[in-house]
Amino acid sequence: MSNLEPLVKIGDWYYQAAYGQLLPAEPEISAAVPVVLEPRLHSLLNYFLLHPNQVLDKDRLINNVWPPAEGTDAAVMRAVGALRKVLGDNVKSPTYIATIARKGYQWLCHIEPLTSNQREPLISARAIAGAELPEAADNPEKGLPWRFISSVCAALLIGGAAIAYMLASVTVTPLTQLPDTVKPLSALTGQEFWATLEPGQKFAFYMHRKSEAAPQQLARQDLTSFKVSYSDALYTEASQPLWLDDTTLLFRARDSGQQCYFYQQQVMPEFLPAAKVIPCQQVLVQGLAILQQQWYWLDYAKDVRRYELWRRAEDGSTTRLMALPEAWYKAEQLLVVGSSLYLVAQQDFYHSRLYRVDLAQQQLQNIDSFDNQMIASSSWDRQHALLTLQNSELQLYNLKTRKQLSLGPMTWGLTQPQRYQQRILATQHLDYTTDIVSLTLKDGRLNSEQSWQTSNRNERLFAANGQQLAFVSERAGDNQVWLSAAGESRQLSRLASGQHIQQLFWHQHTLLSVIDNQLYQIALDDGSLSAVSSRPVSGRYVSCHDTLYWTEQTSEGWQLMSDLQKPEILLSGVVNLKCAVAGLVVQRYNDNMLALWSATEPQQLTPLPISLNWHHILPDQWTSNQQQLLWIDRQQWQLNVYDWNSGEIRSYRWPASALPLEIHSDNTGDLFSVQPRHYDTDIVWLQNRN
Repeated sequence: MSNLEPLVKIGDWYYQAAYGQLLPAEPEISAAVPVVLEPRLHSLLNYFLLHPNQVLDKDRLINNVWPPAEGTDAAVMRAVGALRKVLGDNVKSPTYIATIARKGYQWLCHIEPLTSNQREPLISARAIAGAELPEAADNPEKGLPWRFISSVCAALLIGGAAIAYMLASVTVTPLTQLPDTVKPLSALTGQEFWATLEPGQKFAFYMHRKSEAAPQQLARQDLTSFKVSYSDALYTEASQPLWLDDTTLLFRARDSGQQCYFYQQQVMPEFLPAAKVIPCQQVLVQGLAILQQQWYWLDYAKDVRRYELWRRAEDGSTTRLMALPEAWYKAEQLLVVGSSLYLVAQQDFYHSRLYRVDLAQQQLQNIDSFDNQMIASSSWDRQHALLTLQNSELQLYNLKTRKQLSLGPMTWGLTQPQRYQQRILATQHLDYTTDIVSLTLKDGRLNSEQSWQTSNRNERLFAANGQQLAFVSERAGDNQVWLSAAGESRQLSRLASGQHIQQLFWHQHTLLSVIDNQLYQIALDDGSLSAVSSRPVSGRYVSCHDTLYWTEQTSEGWQLMSDLQKPEILLSGVVNLKCAVAGLVVQRYNDNMLALWSATEPQQLTPLPISLNWHHILPDQWTSNQQQLLWIDRQQWQLNVYDWNSGEIRSYRWPASALPLEIHSDNTGDLFSVQPRHYDTDIVWLQNRN
C-alpha cells in the first residue's frame, strides 16, 4: 500500500487507500455518502491496485490477502463478487475486474493518482474561491469541441459563483476549498479521543486507551518528531481537555476508585502530576466550557434525575445556575462561540436543540432544532459553530442566520472536530463493526454463542416474527433492512444513501420501521416503503397483543399513546415501553421504577422491583419476552433477568470485553445482542492537499 497515493481515482470512484473509503467521483453534493469497505474487501482492493494489469491467481490472493488457514477458493470468489457489486462492475463486460478463465483475476481500470497538480476537487467547486477554468489543450485534435468547452466554462462560472455566494453567506472566514484529504496525525494501537493543540501548535494532546476495557491516559505528541509521551495518571473515563492557559489543561475524569473529579494539570513544557480540584457527579465528555476565566459545566443530579448547569468563579466559589427539565433525554454539551455560551440538548430520542445561555437572566434562548442527534460541537469563529450530526457530514452552522453548510462527503464519519486555521483536527473511527450475537442462559451462566449475523459490517436492530427475522445491515454499503428465513438472508429495502433506520419491529405480521423520524411499512416482496403516519416520531414504538403503542413528547410532556387513526393519550409521563404478559412495561421520566400497565385498568400502575434510569440506559438495552424482562446493568457489567412467574431477579456477568449496544429477544425466548468488535480510532487532519 506504500506505493499507492493516499487518494486515487478509479473509474467512477475516488478511493482513500488507507481507510478503504470509496466516494462517487461525480456525486450529488447533498447526497454523496462514502462507502467504507469491510476489512477483507479493503485489503483485496488495495492488492489489486498494487498489481494492475497482472493476472492474479486464487492462491496468490489467498496468501497475500487472507490470514493463514482462512482463505479458500470459495472465499476469494465471494469477495471478488462482493467487490464487483460495490464498484458497480459487470462481470460480462468488466470495467474494473476481469475473470481470466482458469487463471485468475486481473485489474483493468486506470488508476489515477490525485496529486495537487492533477486532482479535480471532490465536488464541482474548485471555484469556491473563484472560477478556475481548465486551460486549452495543447493538441487541438485531442481537445473537446469549442461549443462544449464554452458550455462547461459557463456552467463552472455560474456554479462557482453560486457556491461562492453560499459560502460567503455562511462563513466569515471563508474556506478556499472544501476539504478533500484525511491525513492521520496519530497512529497508536488503540483509541485516541478529543485532540487539542497547545497554543504554539507544536504539540498535540489527546486521551488514549489501548482497548475498550483499558484505562485512559493523557498523551502528548510532538508534531515534528511524532514522539508520544504519557502522563502517569490512569482514568476509567475522561472528558475533552480544555486549555486554562498556555501550559495547563482542565478536564473531568473518573479515577480507579470510580470517583469523579475535575483535574487541573500542567502539561508544558513537561507533565506535572494532575491535581484534583472539585468533585463531580458524572463524566460528560463535552459538558465543560471556559468563558471569561470562569468554568461552566453540566452535571447530572442523581437524587432529582435531571441535568444541571453550574459555574465556578475566579475565586473558586461554585454556583448552580439552573436545573434543566426532567423530561429532557440528555443535556451533555456546552460550547463557547464568540463571547456567548451555548448548550446542546437532546430533548427526545432523535432530535437535538441548540440554546444560547443568557447568563445574566439565567435563562435559555432557543436558537434552532435539528432532526438528528448532535454528537459533538465546537467553535469555528465568532459567529459559527462546527457540528457533528448523526449520520451526516460535518456541518458549518451560522448562529446568526441559522444556515448550515456541509463540509463535504470527505467529512462523513468524522467527529470531535476542532478548527485550526484552514485545517480541522478530528477523530476517525477505523473498522468500527457490530455483530448480532446469539446468547444462551444455561447452568447459571450467560454464554455468548457464534455470531448470528456477521459480515464485517455493522449489523443491528433485530426483530422476529416467527421464522421471519428482520435486521439492519450495512453489508451492501448503506444501512438496509434484511430478511432472514430458513438460514438464508436477503436484502429487503432499497433505501437511498443517507437514510437512517432508527427502529425496526413487527405488527400483525407487517414489518414497520422508523426511518428519518417517520414511521413506514416495508413491503415483504419488494422492500418498498409506505408511510404509515405523518406524525413526527420522538419516542418509541412497540406492538403488543396486536395493538400498536408508542410514546411521544407533546407540548404537554411525554405521553403513552395508541391508535394511529385517532391518536389517544393513555398515560402521561411514559418515555419507553416493552411488552409484558398481559399488558405493557412502562418506563417513566419522573421516577426510575418500571411499572406494569394494562388496557383493562388504564389508570392503575403496578410497580416492579426494577429501577432503570432512562438517561443512562440506551432504549434498546432492555427487552422482554413471554418469560422474562431483561436489561443491561452498565455499572455492574451484567445482564439482569426478571422472571414473570416467580418474580425473582438473577444476574449474569456479561461475557464480552464490551457491553452490547442492544439486546433483543424472539418469540421463543432466545436472546440476541448487538455487540461491537474491538476497534481503533485515530486523530486525523482534514484538509486540502494543495
